[in-house]
Amino acid sequence: MIIAFIFVVVGIAAAASLPGLLMNPPQKVAHPIAGTLTPTTPATMQATLGRTVHPSPGITTAQQTTPIPTATGTPPARTCTPTGPPGFTVTVSPTDAVAARGETVTYHMTIEAQNCFSETVSMKLTASVLFILSNTYDLGTQEPPYPKTFEYALTVPDSLFSGATVNGVLTSTGGGITREDQLTLHVK
Repeated sequence: MIIAFIFVVVGIAAAASLPGLLMNPPQKVAHPIAGTLTPTTPATMQATLGRTVHPSPGITTAQQTTPIPTATGTPPARTCTPTGPPGFTVTVSPTDAVAARGETVTYHMTIEAQNCFSETVSMKLTASVLFILSNTYDLGTQEPPYPKTFEYALTVPDSLFSGATVNGVLTSTGGGITREDQLTLHVK
């Protein structure tokens, strides 16, 4: 009789806990394993972040990859892949200015790289009035990375006469390449 009573109590307890077991299945418990763990593909898991990249027509592999954020949350700098010979362009403004003697004209210049250009660029401005006066101004050397924008303030010399036209040539040299930009300054 006692044995039958125990079976009934165990049966009631099992029936009462069965819905709880179905709702919350038992969790797997990790047990330590003695030995050394050797990862087989750590870079693949980290680089793909659990997703598969499928090639798309007309898009290169470099365009499909997404940089992995660094610990600070910023993506690493992309490497440049040239599609032609390296070079640079220079944009100057104003190219035509009017100023009085003693006034300052501020020139805004931007250097932009083409095809991974990463050399220093030396700049100079040669200004001349007719065949009478010529002067060269060293604008310094600009370091990469590009694009880079900077200013150069030129004070119109007091020795110039009103009505003079100063013709300027901005010469930019870097990586064996020379660019020239024409500038004009009218003295009032």
